[in-house]
Amino acid sequence: MRIGEIAIVGPDLKTKKSFINAVCDDVIVETENLIFGRLQINDELVIHLYGVDLSEKELNPSWDLVSRKLLGYIVLFNWSNPNSLADVTSTVDLLAARYDIPLVIAANLKNSQTSVPRELLNAEINLTRQGQFTFCKLSDPKSVKNVLITLINSVLDNLN
Repeated sequence: MRIGEIAIVGPDLKTKKSFINAVCDDVIVETENLIFGRLQINDELVIHLYGVDLSEKELNPSWDLVSRKLLGYIVLFNWSNPNSLADVTSTVDLLAARYDIPLVIAANLKNSQTSVPRELLNAEINLTRQGQFTFCKLSDPKSVKNVLITLINSVLDNLN
């Protein structure tokens, strides 16, 4: 059995939990700071999703060890909340500067949302060559799966 590991980083526990619940067969562990879910792809492959809190204070040497096993990171933010983007921008900068692994930023859209919040028009997100930006709806499992596919495609595109 092969295991692929992906870290899910987001503005709050509810957002990360919604993402993981949308695609995982089961959520195995849930604490204040961690959500762990398992997605069985087939008899030979399972994806582990870790919803984690990540801040500069928490980015200690153990993250350097953990990051070696990760396929990549998915960073979530709520499109309708400009503060949510501000909160994850520093996380994206930190991850991109420290780790050379694929990163997908996914903006969560509310069901009927189509407009761009004024504060986001001039927002800057610094992506590395392995970074990508996409949209999703956490209420739609297919949309969440597409975020995972975006990350997996980035992993494959960056194979040496």
